[in-house]
Amino acid sequence: MTVLLLEGAPYVIENLHTSGTAQTRHKLHVRLRQLGTGHVSERVFPENESVPVVQLETRRVSCSYTKGGLHVFLDAESFDEFDLVDEQLGERRWFLKENAEYKAMLLEGKLLDIVVPPQIQLRVLNTAPPSSGGSEATWKAAKLETGLEVMVPLFVASGDTIRVDTATKKYAGRESA
Repeated sequence: MTVLLLEGAPYVIENLHTSGTAQTRHKLHVRLRQLGTGHVSERVFPENESVPVVQLETRRVSCSYTKGGLHVFLDAESFDEFDLVDEQLGERRWFLKENAEYKAMLLEGKLLDIVVPPQIQLRVLNTAPPSSGGSEATWKAAKLETGLEVMVPLFVASGDTIRVDTATKKYAGRESA
């Protein structure tokens, strides 16, 4: 993961693409998320602009507890506590489970971000009763243990554990018991 230092603040690149032709100068279009605040912005860099890159420290942390939009993480080695709020985490907050382990990114000892895996297992708290039949395109809403709501196939029941794609927030399969 590349982290840029812009105007004294660390930013992570969420998306990028280039534009330009052989006759015009190339430009790099980036979508940046400020690690301190979670604020997302767009920026265009000319091909010859250089930007300082920061090396972040990574540690293993577990999600200790969540209370009112505040998420508390515990360092697996030093047992230091770190806090992040929903605004800093953005959509990743839907994939944080108590006692689950994550990779944390720190800068000068301060927690900046949590990395979630590509897929995560979550328990279905509430959905309509399972049914068979219907077309494969028939889905129903399900509320998961973290509060996230996703669409699931008709055969999924309350209490089932499913896999969710963390990039798209979509159903990725059912876990066997």
